[in-house]
Amino acid sequence: MPQPHSPRLGIVTLADENYYPGLETLYISVQKSFPVPITCFDIGLSAAQKHHAALHYPNLAIVPLPDSAEMRGLKSAFEHDTPLQKPGKRVWPLWICPFLIAASPYQRVFWMDSDLVVLRNLEQLFAMLEDGPVFTLENNAPECTANKPELYALLPIARAFDPAVPTANGGVSGWDLLRDQAVLDAYMHPIRTAQHDLSVRQAISWHDQGALIWAIQNTGSEHRVLPDTRWNLCVRHSKVVHQQYDWQPEVVDQLIADEPDACVLHWNGHRVPWMK
Repeated sequence: MPQPHSPRLGIVTLADENYYPGLETLYISVQKSFPVPITCFDIGLSAAQKHHAALHYPNLAIVPLPDSAEMRGLKSAFEHDTPLQKPGKRVWPLWICPFLIAASPYQRVFWMDSDLVVLRNLEQLFAMLEDGPVFTLENNAPECTANKPELYALLPIARAFDPAVPTANGGVSGWDLLRDQAVLDAYMHPIRTAQHDLSVRQAISWHDQGALIWAIQNTGSEHRVLPDTRWNLCVRHSKVVHQQYDWQPEVVDQLIADEPDACVLHWNGHRVPWMK
């Protein structure tokens, strides 16, 4: 049985009505592995969903977006961007992840997308925060992760770096908010600039993920990207990719049994299984 969490540790995510089934399975999977609290920023959950969560998920807090001029400005700037091909997913929330991490109530916090399931070893993942931030590999389309060269002309980086490295994915990242503020500020910087500069926006690959890559390069944090894909495994490369599941909360146990190697399973770049 997992031991009780430290109150300094937690997970932040966001969800709307379409992603509530993913929020449920994320929550249940976390509580099975290492029961830290989860704060979910609400971007359109229904009243019925929030009532259900309050009744059944005591370690989950559903909260509104930060009530700030900056958050309102970000939403206004990005909400009319071209929709994604992935059904049920809007673009503007993809840009606000670092600002929600900064608003976390936890000192040591992992951002986790609400289309992933923790299968095992979450306590080990949190332990990796002991000596620095934690980033994970993109393994759905790593060849597409690099920012456009124009970004580095618009937002130069002073240190020597390889613009093709790292191939990081923004769906799982870990932070100590007292220690890692410089990296988090660097994560926000391209997004703040893109809010007002279309050329910067167009030079960033994959929304906040490209901003995260720029921040890692800018701060020399490439060595903090975990080399093992099992910490954020795209479902395409998993043993469950061709399985059909009845997506109820109990599906977590079946996923743990069916995918014995991955620690975190992510439906990035893939239709989420609860939306038929």
